[in-house]
Amino acid sequence: MKERNFQKQFNNIRKKGWIESKRKGKTGIGYTFEELLNKKEDNLPIADYQGIEIKTVHNYIKNKVIHLFNATPDGEYLYPIKDILKYLGYPDKDNPQFKVFNIDVTTRKYTKIGYNKKIILKVDYKNEKIYLKLYKNNIEDKTLKISWSFGLLKEKIDYKIKKIAIIGANTHKKKEIEIFKYTGYKMYEIKSFNKFIECIDKGYIIITFKIGYFKSGKRKGQIHDHGTGFSINYNDIGKLYMRTI
Repeated sequence: MKERNFQKQFNNIRKKGWIESKRKGKTGIGYTFEELLNKKEDNLPIADYQGIEIKTVHNYIKNKVIHLFNATPDGEYLYPIKDILKYLGYPDKDNPQFKVFNIDVTTRKYTKIGYNKKIILKVDYKNEKIYLKLYKNNIEDKTLKISWSFGLLKEKIDYKIKKIAIIGANTHKKKEIEIFKYTGYKMYEIKSFNKFIECIDKGYIIITFKIGYFKSGKRKGQIHDHGTGFSINYNDIGKLYMRTI
């Protein structure tokens, strides 16, 4: 029933043809679609529409990345983002007095930081945790204790991304205004939580840190965490999900 309701709503939107973006920037494609669904923007850890998480993609982009959810580490540190910046942050290129940390990491290969540091993800099945491991000069630095528990990740999946709809849109610009035509969608259901952990272990799922600082206002210079994102390449979506529509 939920899928039928979504299909009906989508067909109504598709019939509208070309639609001007209701927001500037790269988030306009998703924001506009949700506005047309009469869904107000929120940061709630639940699916967007009747248990279905909505993902919008540009048809012209070949290497699409599907953002799944954000999850701040829940390991031993009380303030993990501060500690990540402390141990792994590097000077901002415009304002080197401030540290930032904008990096992708997987289990598949090491990600280098500076000249002597590198990080990688490790799955610990026994303790049911995903660890961010730091190596200095090829020796593990055990002072960094950043991790995500299986329990946290399962909760994110159960509430947010058990079902997803990936909507494609054609795009062009008209007098610097982006215009979309939503052309079709595919509905998916996650195979299992174990499959999600397996996808992390095999390097299909990417964790992206986006830690910066406020550049103006009352909080200028303070840490600005844009969220620690879990994502997967669209070409790998079948490894985690099965298509239902």
